[in-house]
Amino acid sequence: MSNKKKYILIGVGALILISLLSSIGGGDSEVAEQKPIILKAAQTEIKGDLKGCYELVDKDYKPKYDNIWGYAVNVELKRTSAQLPHDRKEITIFPDSHKSSAKYCAGFGIEILDADGNVIDKKNANATPYSWDEMTAAVQLLPEETTTIKYYFKSLHDAASIRVTSMLMENEERKSATKTESKSESKSESESESKSGSLSGLLKEMTDLSDDEDLKDELKDAEAALEIAGKTMEVAGDMLDLLK
Repeated sequence: MSNKKKYILIGVGALILISLLSSIGGGDSEVAEQKPIILKAAQTEIKGDLKGCYELVDKDYKPKYDNIWGYAVNVELKRTSAQLPHDRKEITIFPDSHKSSAKYCAGFGIEILDADGNVIDKKNANATPYSWDEMTAAVQLLPEETTTIKYYFKSLHDAASIRVTSMLMENEERKSATKTESKSESKSESESESKSGSLSGLLKEMTDLSDDEDLKDELKDAEAALEIAGKTMEVAGDMLDLLK
């Protein structure tokens, strides 16, 4: 092999080596820029209506990035031994309120804080959650049980810690349905009483105006029968209410 060819091969090898070293160095730089985000628990005590009944588990939270949803923050909640301000069987999450007969609605939110404790992003406690099953499991926790709720954020720039919020309120959908049902029942009872009163009054008037003693007796019997029928309807209504 001539010296010229040797020099050419050495030059090509040197270029390849420089390229490899450059790519390795660039990779280290990218890794350094994509340093994992670690969020602390700003406080274990949650804010809002369920304060004292739940707490945020004190640990490091490491969000995972998803190309579609963004950064996923899995918040771990724990039920304390404190008594709930509501019956656990009478609770639903906010998105399910329109189809639930539960008396109360509940939910949990999250606040993202910077290093100075300022809120830079948040998800409200009454907002539609990413997972309805996770939120339902959270509001149904028993004392000392834990569960996780996932929240997504497009960016966590300057994020340093998290804080959990809560909300509990009466199910407005249920209240509205109850009022409508009550008005309907009241109207029905009023119409029934009005009709009964009109028939009874008419019979009495006919009895007073008639000179025929036999007709008077028949009309009185009819009035008595009407009163008995009215009382029977009242008893039947009470029985129906009990069956409901």
